[in-house]
Amino acid sequence: MKFRNLLDDVIDGRELTTHEALELLVEKDPARRHAIFHAANMVNQELNRGVVTYVHNRNVNFTNVCEKQCAFCAYYRTPESGESYSLSHVEVLDRIARTPGITEVCMQGGLNPTIDLDWILELLGKIHRTFPDLHIHAFSPMELDYYATRARVSLDDEVEGLKDAGWGSMCGTAAEILEDSVREVICPDKITTARWRQIVETVHDHDVMSSATIMFGHVEKPEHIVGHLEILRDIQKKTRGFTEFIPLPFVPYTTRLARERAIAEMVSKEECFMLYAVSRLYFAETIRNIQVSWVKLGLEAAIESLSLGVNDMGGTLFEENITRLAGGTQGQYLSIEMMVDAIRKAGRIPRRRTTLYELLPS
Repeated sequence: MKFRNLLDDVIDGRELTTHEALELLVEKDPARRHAIFHAANMVNQELNRGVVTYVHNRNVNFTNVCEKQCAFCAYYRTPESGESYSLSHVEVLDRIARTPGITEVCMQGGLNPTIDLDWILELLGKIHRTFPDLHIHAFSPMELDYYATRARVSLDDEVEGLKDAGWGSMCGTAAEILEDSVREVICPDKITTARWRQIVETVHDHDVMSSATIMFGHVEKPEHIVGHLEILRDIQKKTRGFTEFIPLPFVPYTTRLARERAIAEMVSKEECFMLYAVSRLYFAETIRNIQVSWVKLGLEAAIESLSLGVNDMGGTLFEENITRLAGGTQGQYLSIEMMVDAIRKAGRIPRRRTTLYELLPS
């Protein structure tokens, strides 16, 4: 099919095939790239009418001790490291209390052998009782696998226990690239693609929603990226459990993967923009929300992305450790005022939302 006819058909609502997504993703001609960006913006405008959302939240990374040593990660520390830490329940509650007005706490941690499922359930219960209106967006599929395996409980029982304790939704991280040949290079000790998918679908089947992510710009090839998108779209058609898709460029600067693979810089802004645009065209309303990571890309580039298919700016965060320790320099916190001003600068309509994308009063 001719290039222009393809884009016109997608704008009119035809689903983009995975092969067509690959053809668009590898396009290098500047004029054609501009046409892809324009098409993504048109689809986004039809879906979201110029509204760009954000959530008032904070991160709490409760431990950096991790049994796994993924090559792309600069956050983890061994138990013997002088830089290792594990927050107590009281310390977690204190950090949440420092940010009044937030509607979400986002929590993830390393795979710490001193932390078990009972500790997690007790923490969730304390947060939920102390802050009953706060949505707890927490844990990756890798974390769920780790805690369930060590506790010798089924995934179904674990999920129900977490829900009963106050868990609201799951972080769709630990996906990296959903292709096992790539995972063998960047995170050989992590769960397989099939296990990641099984956990996500099980969580969704228990009426717990999650985000969806990809980490790109390292050793993957374009066909791995579109294969990853295909898996996410298949899951979403089956479960309708993804709230948003978040492309995360690999921040290499202090990582072992960068040293071993001679990766000197983060993937270019233009390549990030291509993935945002192709993702918008590929997912359309199947995954309605495409989120930019202003922490990784920077605020100015994040603003640019709002004309390329992106409709969500993510969270205010307050504190961010994983990107910062990998060498990211774009900051850890945006106030509501800064977030609103940034969205308005792009000519869009800012709207605060909940974790599950319910719009809140301005």
